[in-house]
Amino acid sequence: MLVVVATHEGWNVWLVGDSGRWAAVTVTVLGLLTCALGSPGPDRASRLLAALGVLAGVLAVAAILTGSLTALSFLVLDVVALWALATARHAAELLAANHDDSVGARP
Repeated sequence: MLVVVATHEGWNVWLVGDSGRWAAVTVTVLGLLTCALGSPGPDRASRLLAALGVLAGVLAVAAILTGSLTALSFLVLDVVALWALATARHAAELLAANHDDSVGARP
């Protein structure tokens, strides 16, 4: 999110400067790196996350090609949504696993 603010405000931050294209490249690389850590499953949440990932790819291409701050903003919103939903999914899986362990531990 700070990349968008820095670009929009023209803060000339290292690596990004005031270029919407470089900001889009930065957000895309960070998104790709975190996506590589993902663990898809057969559930509906994985399909939703995959759809958001495809949308992020389209927005990344649009933001890089056009340098549009609007496309960059939507890209960042999509990446934040991906992060939030993936975190919620992992938390739910962890809670379910802990619940299953505690249920199985009863005498």
